[in-house]
Amino acid sequence: MLKIAKKYILAFPKEDQGKISAVIAKAGCFEIIETSKEIQEENILKNLQETDYKLATMDFAISYLTSFAKKVSFASKLSNSKKLISASSLSQSEQKSIFQTAKRIEKIEKKLDILKKEEKNAQEGFMELEKFNGLLFAPQDTDLTFFLVVAVANTQKEKFELLVTEHQLFQKFLSEFQSKQTYLIVGLKENKEQVISAIKAQKGEVVVYNFEQTPHQERALLQAKVEETVNTIKALKQELSLMAQDIEKFKLYRDILELEKINWEIKNKTLLKGVLDYIVFWGYDRETKKLKEDLSLINQDVQLIESSLEKGEEPKVVLENHKLIRPFQYVTEIFGMPKPGEVDPTPYLAFFFILFFGVCLTDAGYGILLMAFTVLPLLFLKNMFGDTKLLKLLFYGGVSTFVLGILFGSYFGASAATLQKIPFLYKLKAIDPIEDTVLFMGLSFGIGYLQVAFAQVVKMITGQKGKNKEMFINGLSWLIFYIALIVFIGAKLKLPQLQLTATIFLVGAIGFLMIGESFGQKIFLKPLVGGIKILQGIIGTMSDVLSYSRLVALGLSTAVIALIVNQIAFLLGSMVPYVGWVLTVLVLIGGHLFNLGINALGSFIHSGRLQFVEFFPKFLEGGGKRFNPIRPNLKYSRIE
Repeated sequence: MLKIAKKYILAFPKEDQGKISAVIAKAGCFEIIETSKEIQEENILKNLQETDYKLATMDFAISYLTSFAKKVSFASKLSNSKKLISASSLSQSEQKSIFQTAKRIEKIEKKLDILKKEEKNAQEGFMELEKFNGLLFAPQDTDLTFFLVVAVANTQKEKFELLVTEHQLFQKFLSEFQSKQTYLIVGLKENKEQVISAIKAQKGEVVVYNFEQTPHQERALLQAKVEETVNTIKALKQELSLMAQDIEKFKLYRDILELEKINWEIKNKTLLKGVLDYIVFWGYDRETKKLKEDLSLINQDVQLIESSLEKGEEPKVVLENHKLIRPFQYVTEIFGMPKPGEVDPTPYLAFFFILFFGVCLTDAGYGILLMAFTVLPLLFLKNMFGDTKLLKLLFYGGVSTFVLGILFGSYFGASAATLQKIPFLYKLKAIDPIEDTVLFMGLSFGIGYLQVAFAQVVKMITGQKGKNKEMFINGLSWLIFYIALIVFIGAKLKLPQLQLTATIFLVGAIGFLMIGESFGQKIFLKPLVGGIKILQGIIGTMSDVLSYSRLVALGLSTAVIALIVNQIAFLLGSMVPYVGWVLTVLVLIGGHLFNLGINALGSFIHSGRLQFVEFFPKFLEGGGKRFNPIRPNLKYSRIE
């Protein structure tokens, strides 16, 4: 059902602004409308920005402290009980202290980042010094000699020995790293450039010594630096661990700030004028009545009246359905919200969406897994999910897949020979999607034609609701035509004695369709306009019905991949002695989970696409404005 919000104006004395904002924030079911202000209080926006900044600081602090906090037991995670929150939950001094601690955490995080970079640089320094392990001094040229450290590949060692002999150099082996050896060479300074050129010609490398002191001294300095850095990091982490003991207070203060932010947002959208303040908002009758009662307890002078819409302004809308249908709102919301006056398509798409989902998976085993994967979080982890519509929708999909999988005789890709060994299940099998592909295709086209025809029923409901006579007649004429066409084809194939009656029915349906499609046209244009629209409609219907062939494609892909997974698993197991069964189990589990995941995603996407492209356009324009009430996003607490 499509629920339409109304526009209200709330007028109240200026001194009650704080109390009024708190009541609206706590209700969490009204959308405040931004209004142009004649008078702007400078501190409101400033306080809003400051609260937003504090909130971001606390979110960072909590996120950073979580890894240092005491691990929460699995049972505690399941219960996920939220504490009650109120303005008096923490004193002002406690709030100030917590925020100062959060600022300290920011500084520690930056300091730790710097220290980790320093530690990394020190480790890189150690690696660099490895090249100079045997060096006892810092190499520096003298007036007559040069000192070089060179790196030579192991494959070039003999050539390097010849170079040393040819230029009468002194050499000393230093170390070996990355398939290279480093040497200290000493020679006459006048030959330095010639020696360097010869080394490069042999693909050698001159290693620059970028340290001021000897390798031994530099290593000692780096070691002292690393020890100091490690000790500092350890001390800072200990400090964080102590802070993490109060993480529950951090979470509580974070949610208090969230309430403050909502209050400031309401005040920022309040129209200030004279001695009265005004709030314009969207709301619903039931919630607004409760708000009026709560406001009367604050001040009897508070005025709450319904406001008329401005020119071109559309009311906000929200979907509200029975709890069994509510999960399918997830599909509608992906498409968009209906406009006021249109129908909520959720109840009408529910049966078809879940049917198409099951046809796409067509495996009873996968249906059981999908139900298990969704029902367990719904039963034991419900508090961890803010919105469970998607989980419930996938559970429905698992049920549909299980039922249709039985009819298709598909159980984790088991072959027909295997299924025959279980007579009870084999008797329940109605169709084999691989062997009876043509029949499978025909059934897919059949349910596609059914949904296309049903779209005309929804169009009639929409026309009646919106008092749109043309829309109602158009939907009725097409529905009669679709029924007449099926009757005609059925009579021609199975009941030839009724063919004349069926033909008359079809001709009459086409005539009525001509009237419905030419509705509102001038008398001499009606045949032409009606004929063109009927031709376009028939072509469109054929195109729409053909789109349902994707159900066959996905159903076959699921069955074939499952069959291939089984064949690979058992073939691999037979090839490996003793532990082959382990490989078989691993391939079966991994392969079927992959097949379930990828095809469940495809089933959801393509079942939704059929609603959006083939079903909705027949009666739904969409583009409605979603009702978005202002409410605090409390992560760790709940309002009393």
